[in-house]
Amino acid sequence: MIDIDREREHWRQRYHGLPRARAMRSFARYWPVLCAVYDVYLNHPRAGRGEAMRLYLGREDVASSLLTEDEAATVFERAWQRIEGAPASDPAGVP
Repeated sequence: MIDIDREREHWRQRYHGLPRARAMRSFARYWPVLCAVYDVYLNHPRAGRGEAMRLYLGREDVASSLLTEDEAATVFERAWQRIEGAPASDPAGVP
Protein backbone atom coordinates (compact mmCIF):
# COMPACT_ATOMS: atom_id res chain seq x y z
CA MET A 1 0.00 0.00 0.00
CA ILE A 2 1.37 3.38 -0.97
CA ASP A 3 0.61 6.40 1.18
CA ILE A 4 0.77 9.09 -1.49
CA ASP A 5 0.73 11.92 1.07
CA ARG A 6 3.76 10.39 2.77
CA GLU A 7 5.47 10.00 -0.60
CA ARG A 8 4.72 13.60 -1.54
CA GLU A 9 6.28 14.77 1.72
CA HIS A 10 9.30 12.52 1.20
CA TRP A 11 9.95 14.03 -2.22
CA ARG A 12 9.14 17.59 -1.11
CA GLN A 13 12.11 17.34 1.23
CA ARG A 14 14.39 15.79 -1.40
CA TYR A 15 13.44 17.03 -4.85
CA HIS A 16 16.28 19.56 -4.86
CA GLY A 17 18.64 16.64 -5.54
CA LEU A 18 16.75 15.57 -8.66
CA PRO A 19 17.62 16.63 -12.22
CA ARG A 20 16.68 20.22 -13.14
CA ALA A 21 15.08 20.93 -9.78
CA ARG A 22 16.31 24.51 -9.93
CA ALA A 23 14.88 25.00 -13.42
CA MET A 24 11.50 23.62 -12.31
CA ARG A 25 11.59 26.31 -9.59
CA SER A 26 9.19 24.67 -7.14
CA PHE A 27 8.03 21.35 -5.80
CA ALA A 28 4.54 22.07 -7.14
CA ARG A 29 5.97 21.96 -10.67
CA TYR A 30 8.09 18.86 -9.99
CA TRP A 31 5.44 16.78 -8.22
CA PRO A 32 3.46 15.84 -11.39
CA VAL A 33 6.65 14.31 -12.85
CA LEU A 34 7.23 12.30 -9.69
CA CYS A 35 3.57 11.43 -9.30
CA ALA A 36 3.59 9.94 -12.80
CA VAL A 37 5.85 7.15 -11.50
CA TYR A 38 3.29 6.27 -8.84
CA ASP A 39 0.47 6.46 -11.37
CA VAL A 40 2.24 3.96 -13.63
CA TYR A 41 2.99 1.66 -10.71
CA LEU A 42 -0.59 1.70 -9.44
CA ASN A 43 -2.32 1.54 -12.83
CA HIS A 44 -0.03 -1.06 -14.40
CA PRO A 45 0.91 -3.40 -11.52
CA ARG A 46 2.04 -6.21 -13.85
CA ALA A 47 4.27 -4.03 -16.01
CA GLY A 48 7.93 -4.90 -15.91
CA ARG A 49 10.45 -2.18 -15.22
CA GLY A 50 11.14 -1.55 -18.93
CA GLU A 51 7.47 -1.33 -19.82
CA ALA A 52 6.83 0.88 -16.78
CA MET A 53 9.63 3.21 -17.91
CA ARG A 54 8.14 3.41 -21.41
CA LEU A 55 4.70 4.22 -19.98
CA TYR A 56 6.25 6.83 -17.67
CA LEU A 57 8.19 8.57 -20.42
CA GLY A 58 4.99 8.77 -22.47
CA ARG A 59 3.01 10.51 -19.73
CA GLU A 60 2.01 14.05 -20.65
CA ASP A 61 3.39 15.55 -17.42
CA VAL A 62 6.76 13.95 -18.08
CA ALA A 63 6.93 14.66 -21.81
CA SER A 64 5.98 18.31 -21.33
CA SER A 65 8.42 18.87 -18.46
CA LEU A 66 11.84 20.50 -18.77
CA LEU A 67 13.52 17.11 -18.30
CA THR A 68 15.40 15.34 -21.07
CA GLU A 69 14.57 11.67 -21.54
CA ASP A 70 17.74 10.68 -19.64
CA GLU A 71 16.87 13.02 -16.78
CA ALA A 72 13.31 11.71 -16.65
CA ALA A 73 14.71 8.17 -16.59
CA THR A 74 16.81 9.14 -13.56
CA VAL A 75 13.72 10.46 -11.78
CA PHE A 76 11.85 7.27 -12.66
CA GLU A 77 14.65 5.06 -11.32
CA ARG A 78 14.89 6.96 -8.03
CA ALA A 79 11.14 6.83 -7.42
CA TRP A 80 10.78 3.23 -8.64
CA GLN A 81 13.55 2.10 -6.29
CA ARG A 82 11.75 3.80 -3.43
CA ILE A 83 8.47 2.12 -4.37
CA GLU A 84 10.13 -1.29 -4.55
CA GLY A 85 11.87 -0.68 -1.22
CA ALA A 86 15.38 -0.87 -2.65
CA PRO A 87 17.92 1.60 -1.34
CA ALA A 88 18.11 4.56 -3.68
CA SER A 89 21.14 6.78 -3.86
CA ASP A 90 20.19 9.98 -2.14
CA PRO A 91 22.60 12.92 -2.21
CA ALA A 92 21.37 13.91 1.23
CA GLY A 93 22.14 10.44 2.52
CA VAL A 94 18.53 9.84 3.51
CA PRO A 95 16.52 7.01 1.90
